Order: sequence, then C-alpha cells, then structure tokens
Amino acid sequence: MNVFIDRIVAFFTALITFITGLFGLNFETGNKVDDFRVTAYIRGDYVQTDESLHPEDFDIITDVILFECASFNSNGEVVYDENKLETALSNIRSAIGDRDVSVTLNLLGPWGNTDSDIWEEQMEAQSEEHNKAFTSGVLEDNIIAVLDKYDFDGVHFDYEYPISLKAWHYYNNFLVSLDKKLGEYTLGVAGNDWNIKFSTAAIAAIDTFELMTYDFVDSEGRHATFEGTTELVKKVGFYGMPAEKVNVGLPFYSRPTDMSAYWYGYNGCYEKIDENGWYHCENTGKDFWFNTPDVIEKKTAFAYNNGYGGVMIWHYNCDLPSSHEDSLLKAVSTAIKKN
Repeated sequence: MNVFIDRIVAFFTALITFITGLFGLNFETGNKVDDFRVTAYIRGDYVQTDESLHPEDFDIITDVILFECASFNSNGEVVYDENKLETALSNIRSAIGDRDVSVTLNLLGPWGNTDSDIWEEQMEAQSEEHNKAFTSGVLEDNIIAVLDKYDFDGVHFDYEYPISLKAWHYYNNFLVSLDKKLGEYTLGVAGNDWNIKFSTAAIAAIDTFELMTYDFVDSEGRHATFEGTTELVKKVGFYGMPAEKVNVGLPFYSRPTDMSAYWYGYNGCYEKIDENGWYHCENTGKDFWFNTPDVIEKKTAFAYNNGYGGVMIWHYNCDLPSSHEDSLLKAVSTAIKKN
C-alpha cells in the first residue's frame, strides 16, 4: 500500500512540476529566515593537521558536516577509522573554540555488488545494499552509539541516488524510524533537485536538506550559474520540502565545460581566473568557469532573502581563509551582512 501511495505522490509531483515550469510560475517566499545557516562540508582527509583549518572561518560557519570519516555496511554496522575520525574532529573543535557551531557526522552507505557498466543498474545494486541496512533493525542504535561516543550534534546522509520507488520506500521508512530514536540529535540529508521523493513523514523527520545545486553546466559550459541555480532551487517546494529546511548548495570548486572527471578547487586557481570567471588549464587544455566571490555573494543573498534556511558549501578546503580578500566564505558573510 505504501509503495502504491508513493507512486501516486510521485505522479502528481511530476505533473505539478511540469505545469509550473511550463507557465513559468514562481513560488518564492520573499521572506528572510531567522538563524540563517552557513553549513560547510569538511572532508576528514583534508583536516588531519590543524593548519588546514582557520579559526576565523567559524565566525561565519554555523554548521559543520564531517565527511568521509564514517560509513555503514549492509548489516547495519557503522564503520570508521578511529584515528582518522578523532584527529579530524579534534582539529575542527580546536578551530571552532567556544563558538556555537554544530558538528554532525556524515554517513556514507554501502556500494552495490555488480559488474555492470550501466549507471541505473549500479544505483539499483547500491540500493539493494542500503535496503538491507535500513531494515537490519540495528542501524539506528549503532548510529546513536557513535553520536553519543563522540558528542556529535546529529547525523547526516548523502544517499544521492535511490532511483526506484522501492528504494525510496525503504529510505523514507528508515528516516522516520531513526528520527523517533534520535531525541535531540538532528537529522540531515542531501539530494538533487531532480531526485526528491521523500514521503510526508520523512520530510517531517528531516531537519535540514542540503540541495546539491552544482555539477551542471549551461549552454556555454559555465558551471552552476546563478540563473541555473535559482531555477533549480525553486523546484524544491513542489516536492513538499519547506524552504526553511533547505540549504542552497554553493560550489567552491569547478568542473570543466565538458563535465569530464576533473574537480578543481577555487583556492588553487583563483589568481588565474579572468574577469569573466574563466580559468584555462594548460595541462589538460580544459576550461573551467568558477563561482567567483560576486556569484557566491549573489547566490547567498538570494537564499537569505527568499526564505531558505541557509547555504551549504562543498567543500571547505577548496577556499582561501575568510580573512583573505578573495575568499568565497568572506563573500557569503558579506551577503548576509548586507541583507
């Protein structure tokens, strides 16, 4: 029955999205949100020394998602390298100091068991392993045990591609089940604009939704433009996700015009980016269009002034220190102060 209901919801969601897109309807709230969030993904591999973090940045950052330090397997066990996690967490907390900054633990799930080269089959195989974990009956308690042990503020999931309704059914039920046990711990998830099939109960359980508005280019090959981002963000409300739960994704990196497998951090290229946002890599012969400080400031102002809960940065170590005049994080702060 639940799967049938999910199918009905998915159908009407797609219909509404199509109609509103066809007629160019706009449902922005136009209201500022209290307690605007600046959420930064921090990759554990990048912060194994304290020199990789800048304390002044946490005058701007309100929430940290600690990434690539822990995962769960299909048996519902949470697995992690204690030394890696503890070192990253210690360095982050040292940089935060006595500031009121939330730190949540991101959990990646198991890969699928398949040799297929077809993306859809790979995602389905991954979902099968996730489904086993979600129905194991132990994953919820194992997550809480890790949150308790390291005094995290919550848990976060980057399960990007549950593409079948069956996979969404298991995922939604798990989120609801986990939320019932989390108590004061927060629950966050990440996703793409085109793949949002959260049930009403799951949406109620979720505290924050990291909207991954990047990894797309326009007809000129520009990566995650302001115009493209705002169009994608406006769709989210049609899927039932309240604006105040949504953190609009800001890429502190770029992909080449052909979207090949290169990810260049802003801090490694900023001195060679031209006045139009372009960087040409001599080694690869590829061109990259970056979200420069003016673009980041404009996106942040959009999120702030239209009722979204905050912005999300992928990822922290692609930027310069916020004390640097060309810092993207500084641009985020400037937008908030102006508005």
